Amino acid sequence: MNIPMLYFTTGPATVIDPSYIEYMNQPPGMMEGVKVIRISEDHRLFLQGEFGGFRIYSLVTHSRAEVIPRTIRKISSTHFVATVKFEFTPGSVTEHEIFFRSPIPFADVRATSYGIFPDCFEFRGAGPGTESFPCNLSFLLLYAENCPSIPLRIEYIGIAKSAKREAQDRLGEGHEKLQKLLAEQNRRPSKQTTSIVLYRPSPLEPPILPFADIIETIEATMIQYFKPHPLNVERLNFPHDSPALSNKIKGIGACKVITEVSAPKGTKLFSNSVSLAETHIIRVSLE
Repeated sequence: MNIPMLYFTTGPATVIDPSYIEYMNQPPGMMEGVKVIRISEDHRLFLQGEFGGFRIYSLVTHSRAEVIPRTIRKISSTHFVATVKFEFTPGSVTEHEIFFRSPIPFADVRATSYGIFPDCFEFRGAGPGTESFPCNLSFLLLYAENCPSIPLRIEYIGIAKSAKREAQDRLGEGHEKLQKLLAEQNRRPSKQTTSIVLYRPSPLEPPILPFADIIETIEATMIQYFKPHPLNVERLNFPHDSPALSNKIKGIGACKVITEVSAPKGTKLFSNSVSLAETHIIRVSLE
């Protein structure tokens, strides 16, 4: 059988804050409704969507959201509005009026600080207590209705190759590159922060290549394309620096690999080598 080209897609992306990576070990498949996990006395984590199968991940940096407290106002029983500051390009801070759906029923909402500036929404319901939600990337992508597209700089690309491990397992075990990014941001506080982008690629049909090799090939093409050096040191010159993997691909008759990488909805991916785009088409020749 002659297969001149292999075509892969990363599939839709899931964004998670590094603080919550331990909660991604949910039963595989589509979750029924919303699962609520209490993080602290005044903060709950709401999980929804599809879980399981996360085998590829990117560590990305992007602007923190700074909320301007005096701009927050309730506009309906389900929505509120706030002006949010972003530093999408170094040294240039812009303000954006954003309309949000509330994650919970609320009587009032105000800004509060989890970090060094207002970066969190505190909701008061009908009762005496409050619930707080950091205005992080996940919150913006889920609840903001007119948020500007958020640039995500790819800093590292990795995989969970073993069939018994998924991306969140590897990231939750003191991941060296993630800890390095977080430590640097802690050492030099700025308007930048780190998030994790998870991917769930599908196996080839028919299965002409083992799934572990598929995962490794997608990773190799992404590293070769985005070149997230210095955190990635291997596969930067794929296929020339990966003869074993290249031979496996050529062994099934393929001479070209195309990988389609999708940014999380509402964002654009870039790196020091690649410009901003919602979708990146990577073409690698093995001839």
